[in-house]
Amino acid sequence: MTITGVLYGAALGVLLLGAASPSLAQTSDGNYKFTTNQLPDFSVMPTLANGQIGFVAYSGYVHLNGVYNGVGGQSHRARVRNYGNIQLADCAQANVCTYQLDMRAGKFVTVSENQGYRLVHEVYPHRYYDTVLVNRVRLQRLSSQALIQIRLVQNPGLDSQDFFMDPRTSFVMSNTQYYQECGRTVQMEHPTVQSFGHNVCVTFQSVPDQLQITPDVMAQEFLIYTVFSTTADEGMDQIAILQRLTDAEENRLHMTEMDKLWERYGITVEGNQELDRVVKASAFYLFSSLPAHNVALGVDKYPFYGLAPAGLGRGGEVEREYQGHSFWDTEIWMYPSILLLDPINALKVLRYRDVVSSGARANAAKNGFQGFQFPWESAFTGTEVTPDCCPEVVNYQHHITADIAFAYRQYFYATGDMTWFRDDACVMALETARFWRSRVQYNNATDLFDIRNAMGPDEDHPDVTNNAFTNIMAAHNLFFGEFASCYCQQLSPAKEEGKEFLKIGRGLTLLYDAQGDFHPQFDGYQSGTPIKQADTVLLIYPLQHPMNVSTKINNLRKYSQVTRENGPAMTWAIHTIGHLELNEIAEASSMFQKSYQQYLRAPFNVWSENGNNEPGAGNFITGAGGFLQAIINGYAGVRLHQDRMVISNSRLLPGSRSLHLPTIEYQQVQFSLTVQSNLFVIKFKTAGRSGLQLTVNSKDEQICKDCEYSGSEAIIRLTTTPEANGCKLRPTTLNIRVADQSDSATTNSLAFVTLIVTFLLSRLF
Repeated sequence: MTITGVLYGAALGVLLLGAASPSLAQTSDGNYKFTTNQLPDFSVMPTLANGQIGFVAYSGYVHLNGVYNGVGGQSHRARVRNYGNIQLADCAQANVCTYQLDMRAGKFVTVSENQGYRLVHEVYPHRYYDTVLVNRVRLQRLSSQALIQIRLVQNPGLDSQDFFMDPRTSFVMSNTQYYQECGRTVQMEHPTVQSFGHNVCVTFQSVPDQLQITPDVMAQEFLIYTVFSTTADEGMDQIAILQRLTDAEENRLHMTEMDKLWERYGITVEGNQELDRVVKASAFYLFSSLPAHNVALGVDKYPFYGLAPAGLGRGGEVEREYQGHSFWDTEIWMYPSILLLDPINALKVLRYRDVVSSGARANAAKNGFQGFQFPWESAFTGTEVTPDCCPEVVNYQHHITADIAFAYRQYFYATGDMTWFRDDACVMALETARFWRSRVQYNNATDLFDIRNAMGPDEDHPDVTNNAFTNIMAAHNLFFGEFASCYCQQLSPAKEEGKEFLKIGRGLTLLYDAQGDFHPQFDGYQSGTPIKQADTVLLIYPLQHPMNVSTKINNLRKYSQVTRENGPAMTWAIHTIGHLELNEIAEASSMFQKSYQQYLRAPFNVWSENGNNEPGAGNFITGAGGFLQAIINGYAGVRLHQDRMVISNSRLLPGSRSLHLPTIEYQQVQFSLTVQSNLFVIKFKTAGRSGLQLTVNSKDEQICKDCEYSGSEAIIRLTTTPEANGCKLRPTTLNIRVADQSDSATTNSLAFVTLIVTFLLSRLF
């Protein structure tokens, strides 16, 4: 329906705040809703997004997936004028309106109730028609018997400096006047990699001065659509489709996709309402920037362009909220939870890196390396777009290339998808391994390989040698590349290439202090030196690097004592997981509370980058991603390995009586997991398949739809490896001198000379 509205008779019941569809009414509860009588500062207003469009509630601008403006480090999400920013004039008076974020429905709801009527306004990015922003206004008569008139305010931002705009045009459809503003971005990110600007058209209605219901009408509902497209014709076509929908159809299509997401992300904590609300807000802000599983076809748009630390709704200003760029935050902090809950979207996250791989190749060539070198900050082209403020991360923080390959490797563990591996992952694994082959340096004194001029996650220490996290990540990358060179031989015609990857990976240096029984963060690290954030403790998780329990204890103790108190939330989430692995429950609880309490901002539980009310990026979904890992991989005890998924050492969250994860997916098998005080319950949603074996408390069980088991340890194991042409992904091992390597890792002297010559040549071109 258009703004002409839908009439309701006297039999219509009272319109409840947030009530929308039967599905919502049956499943919604107060923990999905955050309500206030006073709007907070813009920095902590909630973000609404659907993977294609994103905006901050009551903001005058919208951001679109993949649409950036600015050269190099000035590249940022292009700000599109938001003609869907419609507000109730009633709310101009202080404290007469109620504002609510309804996460269950994905809507921001404003309610005004006075003078004998109730006015309910909902705004939301549609989940099925994902280029459409919807405003729904419901005017409900209460005690008034008179003509009721209300006023709306349309409040788009000022003319955007990111676009050259054509003159406004208009058309009439079904007696409604529509306007269109079309333009093209002003600047391109990279002069050679990007050869075109971004075309954007906004199709919108002008809000009338007044909406009204006559005395014989009990209620009326008005729908106002704003469409974001690449052409004017496409915007017009979208309006034609929307006008044919009934109110119920439009809402059903939106809520169906919301339901699908909550069926996966709807983690529930019983017995601790505050914590349950934190979990739901974290899940909501994370998945809001992801696409729906099913969207309307026939609309021209970019493939999914990744996850930025502040999501899709922020990043439209230079040097603020990371400008909508993607970092290692995507693969290390946000992606792992998405992978286990929602592999459909996990694959879309990975494919962003495929889309921008030509930029990564250009980065490597520019810096004298081979293969793909992914930038520290990536936007439209995959070239380096870090602002001039921060040269150290560009010059040294190269672990991001291995982090991306690690995410691909984890997807392979979780799905075993050999078609995807052949078509997508082989190229990624090979080209990133080639980068490390050209990046390492052979150390004649140790007979090992060093990674020099590096920076690990701890950004307080640039230009170091043999950062433990970087070296292990690079080794994982090289082993993955060796597997790809075997499986996709047509992409790796040099027969010795895989052996070179293997030898370098095994020969990478991993520092270990035998006297202190710990891993120094880098060569020359002095115990007690302060660090910014979790670095070497990441060896415990997510790297799950084999080491003695005593070494884990010493790594965690030593670095916990010197980590900045104002470090990012993810640090404390990782410390939580480490303490849980060591059965240090009290310490884990303390770290867990530290990982979220100081980073959430009232009244909508928006994540902030910095703790203790220090300013930082709003809607910081990087922190939300780390927090969710502390729940899924820490307290729930879910761990992903090369040939199995293990659930063990499950524990209740602090102050709760149960933890429920509605969907975990492994090797195309879906199940729910409920953690109770002394055991867990798994219930399968789908049947098993050949090649999988379930063991619960050391007893073999069947994987069958609706089968339910309780226990303290469950393992879903691959009984056969994925068909791989006789190729094998070897377990990652480091610190093996070249002279001590054997089997296929050993290369003859000619091959070794070739490796050294290749390395030297890479430095010349």
